[in-house]
Amino acid sequence: MTLNLSRRKFIAAGAALATLGAGRGWAATPIDLHTRVADVQLLPEKYGRTRIWGFEGTAPGPEIRVAQGARVQRRVINDLPDATSTHWHGIRIDNAMDGVAGLTQDAIAPGASFQYDFVAPDAGTYWYHAHNRSFEQVARGLHGALIVEESEPIDIDRDEVLILDDWLVDPETAQIADTFGAMHDLSHAGRLGNYITTNGTYNLALPVKRHERLRL
Repeated sequence: MTLNLSRRKFIAAGAALATLGAGRGWAATPIDLHTRVADVQLLPEKYGRTRIWGFEGTAPGPEIRVAQGARVQRRVINDLPDATSTHWHGIRIDNAMDGVAGLTQDAIAPGASFQYDFVAPDAGTYWYHAHNRSFEQVARGLHGALIVEESEPIDIDRDEVLILDDWLVDPETAQIADTFGAMHDLSHAGRLGNYITTNGTYNLALPVKRHERLRL
């Protein structure tokens, strides 16, 4: 049995980003977390590859998964042409680690790095993302899931984390439209894209077993 996760089914789910789940990830996060320019296949195969900015060159970036109360240590190394920072969205955190450029820290210049070190006190589904010119950098792909697992496991067979994105892409070039800074973007409402991906895939199919209990 296959659960088809098509663009049509997800288009009503929201514009910018949603993270759901908490059990296994599709990638392990290195201690050093690079922000990089990369070319990836976001759109259907008939289109070319799309240039993104991503943590470790992927969009979404590697999943970070820790136990409730665990310490999170990540050195973000900026390999982008622009300054950046990383915000740990929803985590109760010391202000110095919150990652808001111009407020809690200086932006990380190209070629520089910043060490984030904090405790994740609450179980839940969170996300991390760029927080310098976030209206552009998040829209280019700088975000990922941060899962804090409960101290008491729940009765399920499998967890799946799904990250939904809509991308504003020129279908002629397969490149992200360079029209950042509209009032809608600046209001933190996100861009209204024309292509939807799930976990960075245009038309994801998630295999499931009969009677399998999933948490999404």
